[in-house]
Amino acid sequence: MATMFTYNQEQAVKGGQSSFISETGAYVGKILAAKYTKSQGGAQAMEFSIETDDGQQGNYLSVYYKAKDGSDLSSGLNMVQAIMGVTGVKELTIKRQGNDDIAPELTNKRIGLFLQKELITKNDGSESYRLQILCPFSPVSQKTLAEHLNNEEPKRIQWLLEHTQDNRAKNTRQEQYQAQH
Repeated sequence: MATMFTYNQEQAVKGGQSSFISETGAYVGKILAAKYTKSQGGAQAMEFSIETDDGQQGNYLSVYYKAKDGSDLSSGLNMVQAIMGVTGVKELTIKRQGNDDIAPELTNKRIGLFLQKELITKNDGSESYRLQILCPFSPVSQKTLAEHLNNEEPKRIQWLLEHTQDNRAKNTRQEQYQAQH
């Protein structure tokens, strides 16, 4: 008789658990992809996919850096720069990969991201969520870029862990629809 499986407690504990990030928190892993995307309205974003050290996936982590009218969105530009800073990337280029335009310099870079779960109501009234990047940090030191540059102790991520809760999206499409009808 041939053995097909040998019990592995670590794998057994993961059985039935989601392999996707679904909670507010600090996550350390690597960037699987950084895609340049454009919304239906024309706003431009960099969309990150990550895999944490414990195998969880985070997809559709969008950072909008240009508004639909083409003007810069400073918060998004600052976030892209912070991600570049904590990963040590000095320049981002654009490369076609399949159907996507990617920033190849960020692929497989180690990163820490503090993500906030944002609860949303879909057009059909059902509940869902998306994850927003609040703060990138060094996966080694747990320091934000500012803490690193100022030679400070890592405090920001711990503060976020203690004080950040899930966020309810404001002005969802459903609320807008209900307000108009």
